Amino acid sequence: MGVGPDVAARIQLFASLPAAALGAVADQMHVRHYRRRMLIFSVGEPVEVITFVLAGTVRIFRDTADGHEQTLQLLRDGDTLNLAGVTGDAPYAASAETVTDCEIGQIRCPDFAAVVRAHGDLAWALIEDLTRRLRWSQGRIFDFALRSASGRVASALLQLAERDGKPLPDGRFILDMPLTHRELGQLAGISRETATRMLQQLRESDAIRWTEDGFVIVDRAKMGPWLTEV
Repeated sequence: MGVGPDVAARIQLFASLPAAALGAVADQMHVRHYRRRMLIFSVGEPVEVITFVLAGTVRIFRDTADGHEQTLQLLRDGDTLNLAGVTGDAPYAASAETVTDCEIGQIRCPDFAAVVRAHGDLAWALIEDLTRRLRWSQGRIFDFALRSASGRVASALLQLAERDGKPLPDGRFILDMPLTHRELGQLAGISRETATRMLQQLRESDAIRWTEDGFVIVDRAKMGPWLTEV
């Protein structure tokens, strides 16, 4: 068990930790490899490990009351999947599935809690990470409560572009994300058909366009009118 500090430093939560705290985290982490479309954990299962995306893309989802899947979030290199499990007193609230082949780091909950108690720098990093998650959750609540379908699609695309895209000199972003219309619709809380229609409208307005390689170029300036729709 245990990885090198350079591996642990690939996780955003740990990237700025001093050497002692980073080494303590690395000592407790082990790595697993998953092929695409494999479950990492399922809703209702007991939380035994804290899970990190070292490489790849992971989809967090949950089934709705009518039997459909709702994609809640897409996580990529450097993200943490389930910090709510730090206390170890609740089951998984959602399921996690790999979208691509993934390299996953895991630390047993008791071991992670012990490292947090021993290193104040990690405790502060947790507070900062949870604050970022709270702001993101508040943004999602705003999207679903106040934005139209097109506004939610535009917001979801812009968030993905600003977070995971590569900025271009003209202020646009180029996004390489293996995301189907169905999965984007789930992120926005709409059907695949509606997502396809909204994407076409965004494309016609030049807010987005596809490259020959299948990447998406997102124009933040031209997203403005869509984001103000209610």
